[in-house]
Amino acid sequence: MLRINDIKITGIGPIKNLELTFNNHFNIICGQNGIGKTTILDCLAQSFGANYTSLKKTAGLQSGNWTIEISINGHTQNKSFDITSFHPNENTYNGANGLYESSNDIIVFKTHRDIPYQQLSSLVTNPQKQIHDFAHETMLGSFPNNLKNWFVSQHLWSAHENHLDEQQIRNINLAKECFSILNSEISFSKVIPNSNDIMLNTPNGEIYFEYLSSGYKSCMAVLLGLIKEIEFRYKNPSKFIKDFEGIVFIDEIDLHLHPEWQAKICQALKVILPNAQVFTSTHSPHIIQVADANEIIPLTLDDANEIKLNPIINQEYGCQGWTVEEILTDVMGMEETRTSTYLDAIINFNSALDNDDFEAANVQFLILDAMLHPENSLRKILKIQLTGISAND
Repeated sequence: MLRINDIKITGIGPIKNLELTFNNHFNIICGQNGIGKTTILDCLAQSFGANYTSLKKTAGLQSGNWTIEISINGHTQNKSFDITSFHPNENTYNGANGLYESSNDIIVFKTHRDIPYQQLSSLVTNPQKQIHDFAHETMLGSFPNNLKNWFVSQHLWSAHENHLDEQQIRNINLAKECFSILNSEISFSKVIPNSNDIMLNTPNGEIYFEYLSSGYKSCMAVLLGLIKEIEFRYKNPSKFIKDFEGIVFIDEIDLHLHPEWQAKICQALKVILPNAQVFTSTHSPHIIQVADANEIIPLTLDDANEIKLNPIINQEYGCQGWTVEEILTDVMGMEETRTSTYLDAIINFNSALDNDDFEAANVQFLILDAMLHPENSLRKILKIQLTGISAND
């Protein structure tokens, strides 16, 4: 079993000084744009690379450093990394290898999760990845370009007795179930023999896998990609994904996803990765709403403009009782969730009330009345206030 216990980051990217301790299962890093979410994920993942990193020191500092504590089967060790480069287009040579011996147990997904149509005129043998490939992927991430070939190949071989072992059969069956995770009305149908295309059942009939929405495919790139990577990494013996005890990194887990699906993918990851440690970043208030308190790593800026943990998060329930607007403002750092058009109208309306100017207030009321949600109770309040001015005339 591989786990990351904590990290201390000094002078890397936007982070001047930050210490974090992690949950053994799920860790969701959130906060405003530019606060260092991806930097933290990269520091963690690239600790298991070789001697190159994409990370940069903080501008204006001579060097940066991060130190990570990990546990391998209960045995704890620390590793430190020093960065002196700030060039935007160059990877940095560390001079010392990371924990690359454990990179087989590290799976990284960056934001490249598009799945365009790919014609498979023939199937190719699944790649035989080596330890240096896994170490390199800690920096670049896993790509979905060989996802279709893997799925079709395993599906076809599963029909032949004794060609796949028990764990591989369980993996491909789980992969087929993944198509229904976001929408129970979508399911795997078949692979077309002549074209090797994956077909799915939908309420509108059979469609090609690639005809799914970009959000749906983004989700599949992660879920199917995880199973594929397990198959590539564990051979003789193979491993069922639910038995994986390594670490998964997913940058922007909510990428392209409809709000209803954002929480579902987190629940799906917990189902298929019950024994793994997961690190992800998000801009989604819907994911934060359903997360347990000990899963949330909320970042904010203090009065000195330094990054720290946001103390506002409830230590027992997290944000499970918060509104989306409250999370956007107090966790994600949005100063205002409403448009300037609305704010101008409400300011002008209140100003007209203060001046007992019915005509000016009525103009702003008509704007707000047309703008507000049909069920918004504020409309009635504004009308009562407007009537109050009229009664005074």
